[in-house]
Amino acid sequence: MIKRLSLALFCVGLLPLAAQAASYDCTRADTAAEIAVCANPSLNRLDEDLAVQYRSLLNRLPPRRAERLRQDQRSWLIARDSCGADVRCLRARYQERLARLNEY
Repeated sequence: MIKRLSLALFCVGLLPLAAQAASYDCTRADTAAEIAVCANPSLNRLDEDLAVQYRSLLNRLPPRRAERLRQDQRSWLIARDSCGADVRCLRARYQERLARLNEY
């Protein structure tokens, strides 16, 4: 418990440094996964890469496939958030998602 609290406080302290790095506003990060992504430069890059790929696909896909992609993304976000602040787990989730998006 103390370890998690320490990690959370550490990550919160880093938020101003990475506030614009992730694909979302890090000052509004409210899950352990979002906070960890904001605090870790390599996860930030993966998050940005994923966001670019996702937006690009949404703009190209026909409406039915775009809706399916949105549903997949919502499911993926739940899976990502299940990692909590575990950087290895988050990195794996991002890499898997990027690979999946490349299959579209």
